[in-house]
Amino acid sequence: MPRTAFMVLKSPLEQDPTHTVKRFADRQEASAVLLEDGVFHATVAGAAERLGEVAHEVLVCREDLEARGFAAGDLKVGAQAEYSDIIDLIMERTERTVTV
Repeated sequence: MPRTAFMVLKSPLEQDPTHTVKRFADRQEASAVLLEDGVFHATVAGAAERLGEVAHEVLVCREDLEARGFAAGDLKVGAQAEYSDIIDLIMERTERTVTV
């Protein structure tokens, strides 16, 4: 079960969160939650593969994905999630949250 949720808010052009994820958690203990412009990490080929290599689970906020003109079919890594799924991950399934 993932122990750390990494909240990714910036686009791949602004930041590569994989270094931080690797520094604080093993792959099996890491979940990446993509919010705001962070959802682009799941739609851009290179960024998606890098994130999938360091995080066991990748959740993409559905509302933020749709606000940027994308749908679940555009994801190259992870699965779209509702806010309730993201809150469940943060509050019930992980021990700590890191905003990247």
